[in-house]
Amino acid sequence: MDESQAISRPQRASDYSGRRMDCIAALRPAVSDLAATSQESIVAAMGGELTDDLLALAHRAEAAGWTFEEASAAIEELAREYEGAKGTIFD
Repeated sequence: MDESQAISRPQRASDYSGRRMDCIAALRPAVSDLAATSQESIVAAMGGELTDDLLALAHRAEAAGWTFEEASAAIEELAREYEGAKGTIFD
């Protein structure tokens, strides 16, 4: 996976309103890049599994200040969002 996508930090280290959405926004570009190169990672994420690429992404998010749990949940949600958007193209 290309690690050039920067992951933005949370607004604060503590919990705050909108933190979940901020985490999703921070990971969206990297998950989008991954979706373009590794469909199996996206399918795995939809099932709650993290491939090596997704684990690396979750750890990069941790280094940026998100918790591993927040990052994992955001990755799963973004994978579902990506697949849902892809499905609407064919509807």
